Amino acid sequence: MKRILVPTDFSPTAERAFRMALDIASKNKGTVHLYHIYAPVKSNFVYSDSEKEIRRYNSPTETNILKRLQRLKKKVMSGQAGVSVITSVGHSPVINNILSFAKDNHIDLIVMGTQGASGLNRVVVGSVAAHVIGKSEIPVLLVPEKFEWKDPEQILFATNYHETDKKALTLILALAKLYSSSVSVLHLLETHSGQTAREQNTFDGYTQTLQREFNEPKLQFHFLNTTSATETMENLDEKFRYDMLVMVRRKRGFIESFFIESFTQNMAYVTTAPLLVIPAEV
Repeated sequence: MKRILVPTDFSPTAERAFRMALDIASKNKGTVHLYHIYAPVKSNFVYSDSEKEIRRYNSPTETNILKRLQRLKKKVMSGQAGVSVITSVGHSPVINNILSFAKDNHIDLIVMGTQGASGLNRVVVGSVAAHVIGKSEIPVLLVPEKFEWKDPEQILFATNYHETDKKALTLILALAKLYSSSVSVLHLLETHSGQTAREQNTFDGYTQTLQREFNEPKLQFHFLNTTSATETMENLDEKFRYDMLVMVRRKRGFIESFFIESFTQNMAYVTTAPLLVIPAEV
């Protein structure tokens, strides 16, 4: 996670994401790309539609945005040295541009701020973050609007013991090493499934395999029965203490009834701690 992208709209929530990205980069000798996307004027409506005239019309806007990015960089990095921050400006559409920038610049991690929302507000509030985690081919770390940064002591990985967990765990343990964090792997089983004993045996075999493979003393495993996996996930902080939640985005599987891609996206709205979403193909 040496190359980190932080899309910003200059909001306090985006600033929190920037601070978190800087902290990760400082421990990893990484680089942060601070990036703002705006909608350029495609025609100046007054002079001509020539490309030269349109560029001249948009140039002052981009200059002002770059100045704002530099001011934000100076404000947040005050007293913090050793991290390279590159400021850039891009053009809408926002989501496609974020993903293209990440690919073109070989980004390892996208860090974004997200706002809690419900009902119709979900259509607008936080929709960019939700769509990015739904499409990104690299991990995305979402920082809630009211979260105050602290070193994560406990990272919780919610999963349904899938083969791709090994790749995800490699990344999670690398992040945990930066902060000397403990990692807990959590499997939820809805009790009405009628397969508790069988699931418990499967989970025990899964944990033994991962413990042998990773040989990590700070790696713990939890098996939790629940009447509603969806409710449990949305109120998970009441059952487990954690400073960061990790999920793998899959199209199917991962607790079929609710851990589908759309649910992973919906967690962007309800999480109270940073949420790291790792694509299964990472």
